[in-house]
Amino acid sequence: MYELQIAQIIIFVIAGFALPALGMIGLSYLLQFLFGYGRPNRLKNQPYECGMKPIQEAHMQFDIRYYLYALLFIVFDIEIVFLIPWALASNSQPIRDLGRMLAPVEITIFIAILAVGLAYAWKKGALKWE
Repeated sequence: MYELQIAQIIIFVIAGFALPALGMIGLSYLLQFLFGYGRPNRLKNQPYECGMKPIQEAHMQFDIRYYLYALLFIVFDIEIVFLIPWALASNSQPIRDLGRMLAPVEITIFIAILAVGLAYAWKKGALKWE
């Protein structure tokens, strides 16, 4: 009896996630087929439709510092996603369990690890833009 209920719940969850997604994909294909404008010709299939001829290769190398700045931004931006729920969970109500008592310690350790990572990146010159 209990296994049947769990199986029904699993099927319901899978159907709840899969059917709307597949339905939206199917609906977009159907709408594109019915209302989409697509009459390819020789001129439209060229790589540069605007009429300008390419003067150099399309692939060019970017400086690695762009990627490094983006990676550091993501790391320190995601930090906020963790800190806000921690701060809300460790409110000033009386301490009744070990989790609320250790929350400020956990937050301090987390920020210390991020500070060490920032100091390392700073020492290596990752934040220096010349």
